[in-house]
Amino acid sequence: MRQLAIAALALLLVAGCGKRNTEEVGGTTDTMPAPEVATSAVPEALPAELSFDQREQFRETIQQQLAGIDAEIDQLSAQAKSKGGAVSDRALARIRSSRQAASRELQRVETATANNWAQVRDGVTRSVENLEETIGAAQPK
Repeated sequence: MRQLAIAALALLLVAGCGKRNTEEVGGTTDTMPAPEVATSAVPEALPAELSFDQREQFRETIQQQLAGIDAEIDQLSAQAKSKGGAVSDRALARIRSSRQAASRELQRVETATANNWAQVRDGVTRSVENLEETIGAAQPK
């Protein structure tokens, strides 16, 4: 199950790189390509496979993923039941709590050592997976 989650995470990261920014203007959609991102000399690796020496790349990857998740949370907030939508306020509270937990875990990267790196990295990865599961459970069916 964990390997499947990691593979899904990698797929989301790869798919997220090709996303386009769209903006509604007068009933039409204006599409702009996403800005090019410089590639590093480090080979593509799943976040859960990055070494202690690659912790900055790991942090940046997770921050990019969380930025996308934040946009998704904003969309769900717009669909809140208190506003007449399909997503319950309780589900939004669980999502926000899970998002805060992911932020706390990500902060641990700053103080990680080579000795506890695997534990920190796995904790961050798990917290992001939990956040995605919480969001998925809140989605209107």
